[in-house]
Amino acid sequence: MIGRRCAMLALGGLLILVLTVNIYFIRMIVESSPNKMNMKKNSLIFKPKINEAEVSTKPKENIKRSQKSLTRDIEEKIKAEMRTLPSKYFKQNTSYTILLDRLLIELRTMPNVRDDLWNIPNNNWPDAHCLIPPAAPELGTIFEALRKAKVMRADNAHLGTQLKLMLTLEHGVKALFKPQWYSRKTIIEGPVYYGKDRHNAEVVAFHLSSLLALRRVPIAIIRKLNLREEIMKQATPELYATIYQDGNDTCLYGVCHYCSQSDPVCGIGDILEGALILWLPSYLKLIKHRHPWQRTYRKNRLAFWETDSNYCEKVKEYKAYSPQSSSRLLDLVDTAVFDFIMDNGDRHHYEMMQNNFHNPAVLLIDNGKSLGNPSIDHFDILAPLYQCCMIHKTTWDRLKLFSGGSLSISLARLLAHEEAMSDVESLISETHLTAMDRRLLTIYSVVEFCIRQKKYASNVILDHR
Repeated sequence: MIGRRCAMLALGGLLILVLTVNIYFIRMIVESSPNKMNMKKNSLIFKPKINEAEVSTKPKENIKRSQKSLTRDIEEKIKAEMRTLPSKYFKQNTSYTILLDRLLIELRTMPNVRDDLWNIPNNNWPDAHCLIPPAAPELGTIFEALRKAKVMRADNAHLGTQLKLMLTLEHGVKALFKPQWYSRKTIIEGPVYYGKDRHNAEVVAFHLSSLLALRRVPIAIIRKLNLREEIMKQATPELYATIYQDGNDTCLYGVCHYCSQSDPVCGIGDILEGALILWLPSYLKLIKHRHPWQRTYRKNRLAFWETDSNYCEKVKEYKAYSPQSSSRLLDLVDTAVFDFIMDNGDRHHYEMMQNNFHNPAVLLIDNGKSLGNPSIDHFDILAPLYQCCMIHKTTWDRLKLFSGGSLSISLARLLAHEEAMSDVESLISETHLTAMDRRLLTIYSVVEFCIRQKKYASNVILDHR
């Protein structure tokens, strides 16, 4: 009897094993079928048709050799191009002063504040291509209203991985508050995505976007909050439980993925500086997409775009990124240019508005990982530009307007206005400003290199707007 039971158990185990093996091979056949591949191709989630296992199983030394032969090789070619860059890129184009004067006028406050002021940025301004229109005379008045608006409610912002506060201001206006973690002179060592958010980078990003005609950055100002009067008294119980006194300073650690009582942010006394970012209106439905040039965030593993010199052509095979059907790829090139100047290497996803807009633009949201190390230029941030060799003509024309060091001059002037109105020290160091001018020369060199590599310059400069 016992022998029969053992035989039955053995037979049952063998049957399960056979079924498992058959299911495995059926699944492998289905996943590799042409229909499955076509489904992936038409999906909005970008997955290049490259054998990921083949890439990830390369010996580490081969991976490093591949990186040198691609990223470093093109970097050397661009550096060589820079040595022969036409002199026009080193001369100031005085036309930039006209634009700068117009932007400075926008920052003035209007004498009579309209009752429906908040209706302007929420309902009148956003469209398919920008959050702020090319002409925004009410901008300075909105800035001033944000600086003075009373905090009605303070809560944890359950967004991302770092400490942020979601504030409800007067008139139901919502704004995100990113606290100050670093001094202006702090240099972030390590990979380009290291460290906590730099609050001042959000404000710098806003003004840089205005200069480059990429007004897709949410409104951001510097604001100093009194933690006892403005936050504790209006805090939700969950946030209130994380606020405490450390000597003469008021501290908080909030609730988020990386938030910890051992890693609080503290004010100077009760005052905490931070970036106040106007929350986008609720009717704007944002869709998040994975960036085709996303990093692996792993030390010994490279992404597809770091190992394939023909990567951009593979990206174009997807309808969403085809230059003939939309401007999304060109928008990502704009984003790469913007991020390279700001030194933001953490753009792993991007957002677009999905409000029945035709061909909506890629938004420039979350710029806190910028301004890390002014002594280093992370050339690979420019991969969409030098791999695709295309750029919006409007963006290219605007970049040329700031030759000869006028980019840093213009940005410093705009930020000086914010510093004066918010009563804070300089929002960006001279070394970061110098780095931006240097990086702009690199962008010029990449475009010149692309033009040399193509038969006609019209293949390089495109504009679908």
